Amino acid sequence: MALIRAGSIDDFAVEARASLKLEEDISWTKMNKISEIREMTRAVEPTAFEFATSTEERGLGIKSLLLEKDFDGILGGLFDSNNEIYFVAWAWDLSGEPVYQYPGKDVNTEDVIIPMKSGVLREFIGEGINLFPKRLVKGGLGVRIQIWESDKKSRDFGEVLTQVADSIKKSEINDLLSLIALTGAPAATISTIAKASLELAGIIGAILTANSNDYVDFFEGYYSADKQWNTGLDNYNGFASAISLEKF
Repeated sequence: MALIRAGSIDDFAVEARASLKLEEDISWTKMNKISEIREMTRAVEPTAFEFATSTEERGLGIKSLLLEKDFDGILGGLFDSNNEIYFVAWAWDLSGEPVYQYPGKDVNTEDVIIPMKSGVLREFIGEGINLFPKRLVKGGLGVRIQIWESDKKSRDFGEVLTQVADSIKKSEINDLLSLIALTGAPAATISTIAKASLELAGIIGAILTANSNDYVDFFEGYYSADKQWNTGLDNYNGFASAISLEKF
């Protein structure tokens, strides 16, 4: 389970198709969440709905990261003057586009590692490290971020990151996103996407733990396409860290 959470995939936005508005009772057209379709009777088929699209293009990045000073002792002295922190992230909407992942394959490991001390805020320039390129969002934007401390003695860190990137690319999520873009908004498939994303988190965690990396925190966020997108910073506090996400 994520230590830092925002929103729910059940709140992703749907809207009635034009044919439903013409043929069915007006009360059905007021349904605008995945959770409401899940409770639907057979009087209206889920395919009568489609995912709502945001009114503007939306993007997301990590603007800053802080390792909480008070948790040094709790985490067994993990944070010291030589910390090498990094994160793995994957973000997606329901447009059918593949998952956007960070870092990508064959990345320069020196560009991924973030030297940090506990209690010292690390900020990133511009809109931060890009997690989701700016575009129209369909249904909603989902993002998961795992924060890790690197084993500095590992000579195969680049290979490990490539293995993680391949796991994300080949994960069930991409197949499901393509499928759901074609079939509409069946709530059961949405739940399957959430489950697949959780399973992917476990796969990535197993890869990194097996290579002597230390887990720090895990963020899970969902932003519905029909909710107002207030650009700027959203701040979240976890067990051992605090992050600021830049909405642009």
